[in-house]
Amino acid sequence: MASASPSTGQRQLRPSSLALLALIACGDPAGMSEGQSEGQGTSGGDSATDTETGSGTNTDAGDLPLECEPITVPVTDAPGEQRFELVAPRSMIPGLADQPTTRGQILGSLFAFDGRLHFGYGDYSDNTGPIAMHAWDPVEGSFVDLGILPTEEVLWFRAAAGRLYTPAIDPDAHLGIGGIYRLDCGAEAWTVGTPIDGAVHVYDVAVQGDTIYAGTGSVTGAPALLMASTDLGESWTEVHRRESAADEFSRFYFVGATPTRIFVSGSHDFASVRDDAGDGEFHVLSDPPPGSLVPVVLGEAMVIAAFSGNPGRSKYLASYRVKGPEFIVDSPWPTLADESAELVTWAADADPERLLVLMETADGTASLHRTDDLSEGATAWEELATIEPLEGDDIVSMALLNDDLYLGTRGGSLYALRELYEPAP
Repeated sequence: MASASPSTGQRQLRPSSLALLALIACGDPAGMSEGQSEGQGTSGGDSATDTETGSGTNTDAGDLPLECEPITVPVTDAPGEQRFELVAPRSMIPGLADQPTTRGQILGSLFAFDGRLHFGYGDYSDNTGPIAMHAWDPVEGSFVDLGILPTEEVLWFRAAAGRLYTPAIDPDAHLGIGGIYRLDCGAEAWTVGTPIDGAVHVYDVAVQGDTIYAGTGSVTGAPALLMASTDLGESWTEVHRRESAADEFSRFYFVGATPTRIFVSGSHDFASVRDDAGDGEFHVLSDPPPGSLVPVVLGEAMVIAAFSGNPGRSKYLASYRVKGPEFIVDSPWPTLADESAELVTWAADADPERLLVLMETADGTASLHRTDDLSEGATAWEELATIEPLEGDDIVSMALLNDDLYLGTRGGSLYALRELYEPAP
């Protein structure tokens, strides 16, 4: 373990000999297996039709790149140099620098995909979109323009099988119909997928095998829907819904998937789960706890972390596991000597079968921990690094890219902990 304090300071696909690393870069960290879907009907377009990209051009959904740039490099389990440095302040990050609100300026999500670091930001309460999608390219040492998405905020990302997905949280200032956005390996811009009928919002995306699940939000009097797609979001089938009273709307805020389980939570204290090992049907869970119920997944294990709002933009409250029809209080995160430590964020490790979490104490000190078994609880974590408090700021997001741990802050700055692990000889 090391301690760090802050200081300032047209790509070509690599040869096919790096195919193994490319598969790691493209695959889902949780090792998802093939899922099932069931439905009452379809919405959306034909999977053979063209879809609009974030750059305003069209691309055929069938013309997909075959290789991803790697997001990992060979390392050992020993600590590396762990040099902490500023990559870019908010004023230098394209798109984020132009956000006018405090929430919009939060660098709330980071994700490593196709050799680059991708950013989630914006404010769908004050409609500060559309969102300019740029990614940090560590090889070029610069930000890469990947188009503009017609949404007011990008909250998070999900990756599977050589593609990166993000939901249309609030398309066109609450006036549009949402779907999902997709970035293919090697692509020069994001693709805007087929809209989902009735989806004023699409809040979350989960992938199980070849199936994409999207949780939607409705207008008043209409249901929230959990939709499934097996053609990269070109057409959609309803698999689950929550009806709304005539004077209310419903929203499915969070969706999570293990190889055998789908979890969904939403407004009006609602949560349900489908276990393939059971009868394959969704069952509403009794007495959901307060807060935003966010699934955290590693392999077959799922923990439900409750936040006061969206992760990266709100306070951690508590954690639970789902057993039968109930939520069971759990303490799955690292136990620190400072009892004020709370969960901040989580990300995939260089080894896709391990998970990283960042904890923070009341004085702003952050600590990084790793586990290979989320089902084992607090005793299964190994501490990897500590980061001294940032003056006037705090860390809210992270992603590991080619052995550098990138960290996003509430103030919109991007830092890196260089060489998290010792490079392999």
